[in-house]
Amino acid sequence: MCNTQKTAGVYANETHEAIVATLKTLQWFHAFLASDCKRARDPFSGWMGTEMTKAQAQAKLYWLINVAINRKAGVPDVQGRKQESDYQRGLCQDAQCANTPRLIVRRFSTPELNTRLKHRLFTEED
Repeated sequence: MCNTQKTAGVYANETHEAIVATLKTLQWFHAFLASDCKRARDPFSGWMGTEMTKAQAQAKLYWLINVAINRKAGVPDVQGRKQESDYQRGLCQDAQCANTPRLIVRRFSTPELNTRLKHRLFTEED
């Protein structure tokens, strides 16, 4: 009997090797968490080879499972605007400005803090 099952969602255009690689990554995380090892090299760290603890591996495994489920459902891997590094950097700068009382703040980088902390902004009438 012929297997005619089709892959749905984002996996529809992926090769069998890419899907197997994802499965092997999930299995690697499961094996590390079940082992006696306390630390392991993070497979996503690239050439830097940073290590991770079991708690960090557990968090990353939850994230990977969530991504796999979303991909199967057809939800693309697009990170939100608030997770981008430029937004995070601007938010840190805004927080530093907002928490320094004697600093003159002319504008905030993020639109959310511009509206929430409008009273902290320096205007020409002040």
